[in-house]
Amino acid sequence: MVNGARQTGKSTLARLVLGSAPRGTAYFLDDAAAREAAQSDPMSLVRHDSLLLIDEIQRVPELMLAIKFEVDRDPRPGRFLLTGSARLLGLRDLPDALPGRLETIELWPLSQGEIDGAPDGFVDAAFRSGPELRIEPGWLTRAD
Repeated sequence: MVNGARQTGKSTLARLVLGSAPRGTAYFLDDAAAREAAQSDPMSLVRHDSLLLIDEIQRVPELMLAIKFEVDRDPRPGRFLLTGSARLLGLRDLPDALPGRLETIELWPLSQGEIDGAPDGFVDAAFRSGPELRIEPGWLTRAD
């Protein structure tokens, strides 16, 4: 499971991994047709012979029970690659979080300095200024 906030690169990373898997399959649950297929027949959706990527798994929590059944039936590791923007364990209606069957990797966003390839100094400034750190409205735009 690759977990993290929106726009951290989870789907991009998962697609790269999937590209190296022969006969890999992907379902992107932001797509209405894929989500409907997952909701109508989760067991059929999770049966596969190679790597199966399910992007944004929290959109169809019922898939977790189907995955649990498949993993218990065939415990070979590395058959599923899941991504999600919500903490799965925090979802109220999650039927089963695959205890002992799931490894979670938290993908954190890049800092502006990492994106620019230069030190940004924000963390140092935050510790130096503490609660006095202020950014005045209008100083920065979204692009900044």
